[in-house]
Amino acid sequence: MLNKHYDNLFDVELDTTIKKTKTIEHQVHTVFNDTIFYVKSGGMESDRGWINNEELIDIYVEDQEVWHVTSNPIENPIHMQVDFNYRLFKSQIHSAQHLMCTIMNTDYHAKTIMFKTGEIESEIEMGFESLNREILNEIERKCNQHIREDVPIVIAYPTKEEALKNIWEDYGDDFDWDTQLRSVSIPGIDYDLCACIHVPSLRFIQGIKFLGYEKTTRGFKISFVAGTQLFDYIQKHYDVFHEASKSLAIAQLEINDSIQKLFQEKKELTSSLNDYKQKYFDYLAKEIASDPSTYIFKEFTDMDIKSFQQCCSTITNHYEKGIIFILKLDEKCHVVVSKNKALPLLANEVFKGIATTFELKGGGNPGISQGGGMYSNELVEHCKQLIVKMNED
Repeated sequence: MLNKHYDNLFDVELDTTIKKTKTIEHQVHTVFNDTIFYVKSGGMESDRGWINNEELIDIYVEDQEVWHVTSNPIENPIHMQVDFNYRLFKSQIHSAQHLMCTIMNTDYHAKTIMFKTGEIESEIEMGFESLNREILNEIERKCNQHIREDVPIVIAYPTKEEALKNIWEDYGDDFDWDTQLRSVSIPGIDYDLCACIHVPSLRFIQGIKFLGYEKTTRGFKISFVAGTQLFDYIQKHYDVFHEASKSLAIAQLEINDSIQKLFQEKKELTSSLNDYKQKYFDYLAKEIASDPSTYIFKEFTDMDIKSFQQCCSTITNHYEKGIIFILKLDEKCHVVVSKNKALPLLANEVFKGIATTFELKGGGNPGISQGGGMYSNELVEHCKQLIVKMNED
């Protein structure tokens, strides 16, 4: 449905009267004799705004009529007011899409596959065979050059013959050429049939920035920001950098160097920590292995699983011992059965017996087997008795 109010970005207020109304689930749906609100189509979201100071909740087309949804009833006379900032936001992005897609098609023969307006950043999917940052930078440079030149955007209502002389895009066999046509052109750059709202000239886009790209099955998806969205994006990132620079007590331009330095310091500290942990486990293993018994039981409550496993491995790798160790983790536990390679014990068989009796999950091999389940005093006593029997045998 073509509405000539959409031809003017700044046409944001209208006085009209009610044509019909109905109530659906406590919401009022109204058709007016005229409307200034854009209805979602062509990749552009619906307008936001107010009708007699009632917020417009939704707007849709049904049986060739535009229905407006509000929470409360409204009465004549009717005054409509569009949220101009939101209209400008989406019009900048939509007009930017026309500009960038035309350049991508003209210079690189990449057809438009998909277009999506986002609150933080927007996306287009284009049929590039290949794409890199150098190509994207060149397209961005050309777009912003046209924006600086302030080329007008012209709205017209051509005949089919006039439109066919100018369009380069294939609209498909299903396109209705007998309906009223509306063209949007950027002279010398683009000509397209489009019913959406556009900015009056390219300078209103203000600027375009490509953020990144990724390969898809159909081409490449490109993320970008334009107009108000671009400045919002810059502000959000500036705020993040500002807070980061305050936290690090450095200038914003030194953040990356400072982060790399912190990563290096973390790496060195982690290496030192691992060295100290291994020294601790060597000491602990020596103390535990001083037990004259070949097979040892011990319960731990003050380790994480990774450290616990490292402790078990240190003992059986360096001492001719076999172990059944339990790590208590609140109501759960982790059990390790392990042995030095010189001993005949089959760790997986011992663990299988424990796991079957106490419903533990896990497994392993003859050298080491482990798993977890619910902690119980019965489990602890069972493992202690196993150790006693193994030492007696």
